[in-house]
Amino acid sequence: MKRILTITLIGAALAAAFASPLMAADVASVAEARREIARNVASLVNDPGFDKALRGQLSKNKAMLNDVLVEYTSGNAKARQDVSDTLHDLDRQAIHLRGLDGALDALVDLRVSGPGDRPPASIRQTWTGTFVKNEATGQKDLVAYDPSGTEHRYPADAAPDVPMLLVESKNNAATGAGVRVMNDAMRREGFQSGTRRATAKGADGQEDLTILTDIYLTDDREPITALDADIFAVVSGVGPEGKAEIVSVDLPWLDHDKRWYNPRQDLITWRNFGANYVNVQLFEDDGDTNFKEMVTTVVGAVGDLSLLVAPTAPPALIVAGVTKIANEIIKVLPGKWFENSADYIDSFYVIERGSHFTRENPLVGARGWAQIGIRPYVAAGGSFKTFVDKTETGKVAAKNP
Repeated sequence: MKRILTITLIGAALAAAFASPLMAADVASVAEARREIARNVASLVNDPGFDKALRGQLSKNKAMLNDVLVEYTSGNAKARQDVSDTLHDLDRQAIHLRGLDGALDALVDLRVSGPGDRPPASIRQTWTGTFVKNEATGQKDLVAYDPSGTEHRYPADAAPDVPMLLVESKNNAATGAGVRVMNDAMRREGFQSGTRRATAKGADGQEDLTILTDIYLTDDREPITALDADIFAVVSGVGPEGKAEIVSVDLPWLDHDKRWYNPRQDLITWRNFGANYVNVQLFEDDGDTNFKEMVTTVVGAVGDLSLLVAPTAPPALIVAGVTKIANEIIKVLPGKWFENSADYIDSFYVIERGSHFTRENPLVGARGWAQIGIRPYVAAGGSFKTFVDKTETGKVAAKNP
């Protein structure tokens, strides 16, 4: 009887083990998760079922890994489940390592790259790869797997001109989710005094804003072969109570350098600041940013500046305090939390309320890597629609608010 019971328990345990999803080995970084995904996908490129699933999900040369796997396993779930479970688990680990638990259900994309960046008729014999940081040089390298599964490594600007599936952990959804995570955390930590944007107006029913009318990046810190950049801004200053005020702003339309954009997006809500001066800093999210850890780092850096300066203090003291906040942010962010490279783009120090700059006479960042046009704007009766004009000629295609 005892022997029968033992055999029964062992059999039940084995059945449970084989029925449970196959979990990938734990990875230590988002870059490692991408490499493991690229390595596993390399084993699938010659599978007609995966080829069909990927091409069925491609939109603008890109498909979400999760969507591809759902379609892939729907045709022959039993035979394909192990590799699918491994890839799903790596995607979940990447979400966690980016500090986006609960903010995203899926993260990783597969992007078609190579000659002409056109979707191939078939992905058979296609390479897979991802960009990682070269610890020796500090620059970006492409780690790639050829159709036989052999690993190769190239500088980002010397990648082979072959059809390739690039594994990415960055997109507009991820950056937008990260911005929300940062703002929610900053609010909980007491570094945001009110609701951003024109959804909650001042006592007079109006909202005093500064609008971003134009922007030009000399360098978006993104290798050409990785295509779109994902840019966000950090606006900092002194809140109504004299504490540091920090607000992150998503700029999802700003995806390339060396061209002018005309977004007409509200950038600064002055009700949230107790003084008439703020800083604006631009960063590029390369897909390795852990947004929760980034907030912790910023809070630790600027927390010592609590009760920095009274909003009614002389302008010189306010300017010094506002500048100090921006310098602390620069000091802690690029080197520690942006693994691929120093993805700090530029800073605009001490922007004064009511400032007006144009495309023809722009405000130039401290590094000279960004130029912006801004103008004051009073919103009443609702917010306005964002419009983006992307040009390379410098001509304005739409009127500003």
